[in-house]
Amino acid sequence: MIISNINSRKIENQVEVSALIDGYRLWYRFPANFSASLSVEPFLVASFFVASRSGQPVEVKDSKTASPRLLANFKRLQCIFGTWKRDLRPFTVNVQAAELHADNAMVCSFFSGGVDSLYTLINNESEITHLVYINGFDFHVSPEEFAINVQRLRDLSAPFEKEIIPVETNFFDFDKLYGVGRHWSHGASLASVALLLQPAKCIVPTTFTYRDLRPWGTHPLTDNLWSTEVTEILHDTADRERPEKIRKIAERSQAVLDSLVVCWTYPDKNCGQCIKCIRTMIILKILGIETNSFPGSISPEYVSRLSPSEHYRAYFEDLLRFAREQGDESMVKALQKSLSVSMTKKIVKLFDDRYLNGSIRSGFRYLQKKASKA
Repeated sequence: MIISNINSRKIENQVEVSALIDGYRLWYRFPANFSASLSVEPFLVASFFVASRSGQPVEVKDSKTASPRLLANFKRLQCIFGTWKRDLRPFTVNVQAAELHADNAMVCSFFSGGVDSLYTLINNESEITHLVYINGFDFHVSPEEFAINVQRLRDLSAPFEKEIIPVETNFFDFDKLYGVGRHWSHGASLASVALLLQPAKCIVPTTFTYRDLRPWGTHPLTDNLWSTEVTEILHDTADRERPEKIRKIAERSQAVLDSLVVCWTYPDKNCGQCIKCIRTMIILKILGIETNSFPGSISPEYVSRLSPSEHYRAYFEDLLRFAREQGDESMVKALQKSLSVSMTKKIVKLFDDRYLNGSIRSGFRYLQKKASKA
């Protein structure tokens, strides 16, 4: 794998920094009033998982040098991710090492207006100076939608007196082209943006608590290993459950809570039907907190009819534990029924796969098709 042609150009009121990675042009764009590094580190980090899939050496052209701290940590990162994902292969980086030097007092965090990023902002309010919002990291929206989202986040961050840095990139397409998958690569994607901006510190919002940690792209074991001599990347504290984060957000102000967006379907509003919306609405219901950030509220009757897939059972088990702790008996019963239905479906699926070669599901799909045509 060859990394070459690292350069920048101005596009209207933006600066674009790009590089060729095996001929693919990976780019990042951000406001022209922010300076960006033309060093190789952001592109080394961005290509980490692509190189790990092939195991081929990475060669850096154009007489570029790289952070010795990052290069040393690449070996540890390969060890950790290679233990988690056994098909990843070790690779070498052919580049001269040289320490980076920069003077930037910025402390940033990544910000989408969701539970995790809002909690990180509130938890580190006195330290954070800038908030980074990325288009092309885990979703793509049109320039018009992106501008609307940026303004929404500027309005949300105004009471905190923090500046939003909107960043656009084609990393999502790059990642998809090589078939890596954001489950693993999203931490590297975030780190590449941080290393472009070169803040003194970048705080990564947490997804899971220390109790629930699992192999994942952002993790307390790995986030700091993307750091260089000039930018310290830190995983935010992971000692708070999601209900505690939501309670903290609600305590900050009703306006902040009403601006909360957690949705997987829409980037600028909540659909009220995806798993992230439902999970948050259940927590709000148990806490007795009202907000207009969701289209209506959720009832125990509705929850009892849900059937979380195996991937999301852990979320519902956490919600059941929380409902018990809060003494919400109606929600306890609803979540128990939901999990019971989910387990029944799981058992039927296992039986169908093992003994009937999927005949039950095939027959069900056939009946559904006939019913839709009737």
